[in-house]
Amino acid sequence: MNFDITTYAKAIETAIKAGGKIWDHEDLLEFKAKLKEYYRDQQGEQCCYCRKNSHGEFKMVLDIEHILPKSKFKHYMFHTYNLSISCKRCNMSIKNEDVSFVTDMDVALKDGNNSNLYRFVHPNLDDYFSHLKYFTKTVNQQKIIKYKVVADSSKGKFTYDYFKLSELEIDTINVAQGVKKAEPLSDAINPAIAQRIEELLKK
Repeated sequence: MNFDITTYAKAIETAIKAGGKIWDHEDLLEFKAKLKEYYRDQQGEQCCYCRKNSHGEFKMVLDIEHILPKSKFKHYMFHTYNLSISCKRCNMSIKNEDVSFVTDMDVALKDGNNSNLYRFVHPNLDDYFSHLKYFTKTVNQQKIIKYKVVADSSKGKFTYDYFKLSELEIDTINVAQGVKKAEPLSDAINPAIAQRIEELLKK
């Protein structure tokens, strides 16, 4: 799939000239939709940071990610190397507006298109799988999700720690014995409460 940002140059210029929240300008709706489609394809339907599968997911569960946050690096807002797709956990809950992963802010402000400026694996400037391996297997309800740092990669280790990838790891295939199952939900409800709920819903 091809994506030519120059196709949307006029819309981008309109949004910039309008000022305010440039990224939220209505003229950029088509641009952002195509951008999201492009990066979903480029990344093999995976989050650029945790590689969680997003195949078949509704597009709103994924964010267009500004690697260098647009709040601090406004001039890189439309640079394709600074754009990607991530899950909401990695983007909003973990990274958000943080810049602690940048090795030199002064240099980054002048030119952010340099892999050495990033402590984590950069979605566009680095080969993710040269730094981290991602293993996943699902058999019915049993699954394995594991990450492995490649050759003591410092970027792989930083990415693993920064995005708390250990929290996503699971192995119910090899640890099937002794797994505590949740108690089944009870469909019982107090009749008085049930009647009150039904009356409220009728209003």
